[in-house]
Amino acid sequence: MRLTRSPQIYLPGLFLLAGLLAFSLNLNSYFLSDDFVQIGKVLHGDFSVAWGQEHGGFFRPLFILSYVIDSRLWGARPFGFHLTNVMLHGLNSFLVFRLASRMLTPEGLTRKVAIFAAALFLLHPSHSEAVVWISGRADLLATCFVLSSLLLYFAYEDQTRRLFLFASMVCFGLALLAKESAVCLPFLILIAGVYQSRRKIRHVLLVSSAYILILFGFIITRAWFIGGIVGGYGTAQHLNFSPGWIRDRLLEAIVRSVLPPLPATWSMFLFKPLQSPVFYLIAVVAAASVLLAVLVRRRRCSAAERKLQNRFLLVLAGMFLIALLPVINLRLSLYETLGERFLYLPSVFAALLIAYLAAVLVRNPQTVLLLVLIIISGYAWSLYRTNLLWRQAANLSHTISRELADAAPQEMAVMINAPDNLRGVPVFHNGLSEAVAWSRSTRSTAPVQIVAFQDLQSAADETIISGSAPLYVRAHNPADIFTRVNATPCLEVENSATDSLVLNQTPCAPTGIFFLSGGHITQLNNP
Repeated sequence: MRLTRSPQIYLPGLFLLAGLLAFSLNLNSYFLSDDFVQIGKVLHGDFSVAWGQEHGGFFRPLFILSYVIDSRLWGARPFGFHLTNVMLHGLNSFLVFRLASRMLTPEGLTRKVAIFAAALFLLHPSHSEAVVWISGRADLLATCFVLSSLLLYFAYEDQTRRLFLFASMVCFGLALLAKESAVCLPFLILIAGVYQSRRKIRHVLLVSSAYILILFGFIITRAWFIGGIVGGYGTAQHLNFSPGWIRDRLLEAIVRSVLPPLPATWSMFLFKPLQSPVFYLIAVVAAASVLLAVLVRRRRCSAAERKLQNRFLLVLAGMFLIALLPVINLRLSLYETLGERFLYLPSVFAALLIAYLAAVLVRNPQTVLLLVLIIISGYAWSLYRTNLLWRQAANLSHTISRELADAAPQEMAVMINAPDNLRGVPVFHNGLSEAVAWSRSTRSTAPVQIVAFQDLQSAADETIISGSAPLYVRAHNPADIFTRVNATPCLEVENSATDSLVLNQTPCAPTGIFFLSGGHITQLNNP
């Protein structure tokens, strides 16, 4: 008995330790973008952001409460905030193991397959944004409570104890208070219940309706706080259900739920795939792989086995799509980490699918072990490279906020080119003024006026400025794109392009004008 119980005791700790090792590169990384806005308010006792009253209208009180707890423990030290994220991810990986163990057991598969699924989730190369970015914690918390709710629901179905059902519903409520994407849970339970419940479908529908009542209560409460039903990024984003948009988002989500960011050079032929021989080659290889898998399964499995497998595959695919539905309208990139946090919950079921297919198609233990090692090694290497990029972005954020705070006058500062992101990693998409205030150790300061944001390909990319009336601003790397260009009281925009700006200085109050070049802040010499 002792031997059978010991894995349950040690596995959570092993997953937490593995998470710490996988993301150790960024445990001491600095804050980024939204971190300065949200955590800054919490540090100064302003909790309005929890109720959706500011910063985008997101009603996520449990998410902000986690910041309150961290700030009491760690102050403004980023290590503690990162540690919380990584521990949540390790816990989620263990919950994936538990979920896989419960869902795969009726299929006669071993616990090793569940460990494989959890390892895939732990090292998934599309999880850096959710884990490394402190502001990605909402997805970590929501997923934690969604998985807990699912497991408690299964415990209720197995043991018919209402306490488990009540606890599952409480976890659902907490998941909703962490992030709105948890709205998918009642439908996940419906699919899982219809597939694996020993009771009649009527009972499953009745239980699911109880979760839906909780969902309606949350929607009403949230609408009361934020003053509207949609909130967030607005109706143009959340309610965009045009077929072309949904098709593209679905294809991107499927690819990124399995693969790391694709090489940027692939955008050349994926943009117009039907005109590219490379695309046809990839399509042929993919089709041949699917055909080979079908033939192998047909040879090794009986018709009855294939029927059960197809049913379970449909269940996992359905749960993946339902988990994806609340975020399918949100921006995602095939080539960068941008938006990949939206895939955190759907990737749970993608990991289960990969592990299940590997177990079905490959029966030889040595071959299975080799396949697992290849996939896990590939995921780990890709995750390391992505985490390295996040550390570079954090170092850039720290350098800019410190140098600008030291050089800029207290009254006002103008920034010609604030880095929006570093190859998709947010640097100062928001929060530059708050970051400068942090570095000055003051609660409030005059906002930094920004002429243009810039998408950087490298932290060391240079910006070339020439002339005086007007000023000619050019990115040395043409791929560094200027976005969100606006005039300021001291600089008006005469002309703008993706890689250049033409600016005119205007009479204004004494101020400092700064620009970013080579990873450092430089003050512009007034003529």
